Amino acid sequence: MKSIHTYLEEDLQKWAKRPYIHVKSDGSYHAYTFQTTIENIQNLSKALILRHLQGKNLMICAENSYEWIVLYLGIMGYVGTCVPVDKEWTAYDYTHTLSAIEISAIFYSRAQREKMQSLMEQFPDISWFCIEDSFSLLIQEGETSSLALSGEDNLDKTVMILFTSGTTHFPKAIPLTQENLFANWETLYRRTPMTERDISYVFLPFHHVYTGVANLLYTIISGMQLYLCSDLTNVIPELIEVRPTVVCTVPLFLYRMYDAINDSLLETLRGIRFLYCGGSFTNPSIKEYFIRQGICLLEAYGTTETSSVIALAIPDDPNLSSNGVVFENLEVQIEHPDQDGVGEIIVKGKSVSKGYLYRNDSYSDFDENGAYHTGDLGILDDTGHLYLKGRKKRMILTANGKNIYVDELEELLLQIPQVKAAKVWEEHYHPAALVVTNLSEAKIQSEIDNINLQLPNYKQIRKIYIKPDTLGGRIK
Repeated sequence: MKSIHTYLEEDLQKWAKRPYIHVKSDGSYHAYTFQTTIENIQNLSKALILRHLQGKNLMICAENSYEWIVLYLGIMGYVGTCVPVDKEWTAYDYTHTLSAIEISAIFYSRAQREKMQSLMEQFPDISWFCIEDSFSLLIQEGETSSLALSGEDNLDKTVMILFTSGTTHFPKAIPLTQENLFANWETLYRRTPMTERDISYVFLPFHHVYTGVANLLYTIISGMQLYLCSDLTNVIPELIEVRPTVVCTVPLFLYRMYDAINDSLLETLRGIRFLYCGGSFTNPSIKEYFIRQGICLLEAYGTTETSSVIALAIPDDPNLSSNGVVFENLEVQIEHPDQDGVGEIIVKGKSVSKGYLYRNDSYSDFDENGAYHTGDLGILDDTGHLYLKGRKKRMILTANGKNIYVDELEELLLQIPQVKAAKVWEEHYHPAALVVTNLSEAKIQSEIDNINLQLPNYKQIRKIYIKPDTLGGRIK
């Protein structure tokens, strides 16, 4: 295992003139070479060090961009700790986070300027950088500097802090080291050997560990090229234009591709060597459709606390019912399984974070042995196949003591044609559901009635709510 800066410096020797990152402008893609990108990373790093930001926590809040990548790799490789956050965060999210964790500088996009200006007076000790206004100037500062640059070689030092997507609770800060981030590479490579001949098209946000690690950080090992999505409305036409061989997606976009399928898109998808799909539960019938069409769709399961992947499907595995095969470099156990083998998924290994930062209570998902208790319920068979059965905290306990795993019901709802998302919860000791769809209320109710016929009385969905489907529609 090597450090980030070592990989970058080796890349400069191996692939200097090769195209690396492709960005669309004026309707066409234009490439930055490995040499240009790595020199920009190093010069930017020098400028940040000259501004006394070495060893500090530096936050990025912006849309995916070439500049985002340079900041991300430069901060972790040479400067300090990168703290990438969701561009959809509100001022309230920032106020809470900046009060709990010390941040020395924030790099934000022009689109985030108004939100940031409301925070600048509140946090005057933070250095604020609008990326579009400052990026070129920082590069120039580094170019003219005589500073001798040295990278971070301590693999056990925190180089990234990520946040869980807080729902009813504040987001939790998760520290990750270089060892955490690179621990899964060899296992991933054995299953899906990505190389410098591969091309990846990226449309998921970089601040997620799934994209930021598997689809971005690992490119400095594999050498594959990146094409950045210009706009989420252009995903399908740009997939056909780019013809990538490696893509990370999530079920929402998989369903949109399913709805838009035609000969050109099908041909493009068949040309993808590894189409990873993770982030949430995938509709089994949609997954099976793509695989039967000759597409290498690989379902993935992971968490931020484990530096992304815990289990990943193996190409050409005939078992389509599992949610992946556990990585061999991890210790995965099912804690307190019930009579059906369902219990909490526990993970231990070098990719697992050391634990949450700045917690002010006694709660922790990490035990004294360094294992992470995911809160997910599952079954693990003797071949390593993992079957997800829901969330421990989302289990409904009925009035007569019956357990209902809501993810099982959501899986049934997602099998209804034109239902794009589903969420089930307890309402008066019985399951209620919200579905995202453009089907009529009568049609949905008819489908629910058919599902209820398959279920025992205590599992039947008693109340249904409907949310219209829009391009960016999702259930929060």
